Amino acid sequence: MFGMQEQPTVCANIAAGSDKGVTPDLVANLCGALGVKSFRLLMNTPWVLEYNSAGELVFRQPNIQNFKDYAALLRQHGVKNIILSNTMYMYPYGASRSWWRAVPGPGTELYFKFMEQIEKSYEMIAGAFPDVTYFEVGNEMNAPNGINLCKEGFIGGATATQNAPYIFTTAEQAQITADICYYANRGIKSVNPNGKIVAPAPYLIDSLARNYLTSIYDQIKSGNLPTCRLESTTQKRELSSSTNPSDYFEYLNWHPYTSGGAYTLEWLRQNEALYQVAVDHGDAGRKIVMTEFGYFDSYLERRETLIGSACVPAIEVLADRLKTLEAVFLFRMFNWTTPPTGTATAEQTYGLFDSPLQATAVRPKPIALSLFFHYNGVSANPDLLYKYMK
Repeated sequence: MFGMQEQPTVCANIAAGSDKGVTPDLVANLCGALGVKSFRLLMNTPWVLEYNSAGELVFRQPNIQNFKDYAALLRQHGVKNIILSNTMYMYPYGASRSWWRAVPGPGTELYFKFMEQIEKSYEMIAGAFPDVTYFEVGNEMNAPNGINLCKEGFIGGATATQNAPYIFTTAEQAQITADICYYANRGIKSVNPNGKIVAPAPYLIDSLARNYLTSIYDQIKSGNLPTCRLESTTQKRELSSSTNPSDYFEYLNWHPYTSGGAYTLEWLRQNEALYQVAVDHGDAGRKIVMTEFGYFDSYLERRETLIGSACVPAIEVLADRLKTLEAVFLFRMFNWTTPPTGTATAEQTYGLFDSPLQATAVRPKPIALSLFFHYNGVSANPDLLYKYMK
């Protein structure tokens, strides 16, 4: 059940999502100290793939090797399951786009090429990581205002009014999400029949999230997916349609953040309602992972104490109510005190530990200790959690 995410500097030419001083070695050592068994490793496809002069997808060196080394390091420190997570997509060779989150319109020739690239990308990545089983192929793609998925023409920094024509509908978001899952699954299964797709989590767990997940199932059950070309002479589909959710994903996924601390009955209801969407579409028994969960404390001691007492009961009640839940990934290991301009303030203090840049350096917060004792037993020795504290 115990999952973790942290994004240190893995490659010198890729911007990290952690403070200076957070290294793969530090992350791996503390995973071992905490008893973390699952890790969400963010590895966006453009970080490790590029096109050569002939338009062929090739690995970016040394980036791909650096990520392989990071995965091996985590395993050396007790991590059993790695989810390779992607939040960015390559674009078809030779085509340009207005914004790095833009996706071609469904049914266009560029869209078909985009999906072919998805399939090839995941074939290559799965082949490069033969001991990785889990692949999360997107993130919160129904987020508002097109921030994670938008039409060509969207411009970063433009006003909401200017970008309004370039926002996909919920049905379009769902179609694209399902297609990405299907084509990524084809690529992975071609080299690793045991590879498993983790569906992109919806944004939040509210009614909009339920509508998005409902639309994904409706698109799959329609018999119109995967979206593919028609043969020019017969007008028959080049790929057979599939109404089986397992051809798209093995795991459902959502991010059950709750800002208050202790869980509420309404929060439980929202989590159960998301799973009910699967049940209502004939998909009872579908396994679940939650690739992000955590709390921000705003550097307040009272919040730290509250969160330390709230996190484990929240995970326990989710596991009790949702019997197919396999892992909950804590976001994140360290405070991020130097995020880029424009990052939400809350992003700074989700850490289980203080940042190496803070006065006490890597101080375990109450949440780290409560998780440690929950997963390792009340008699376990937490001394290693203090190894990097000043």
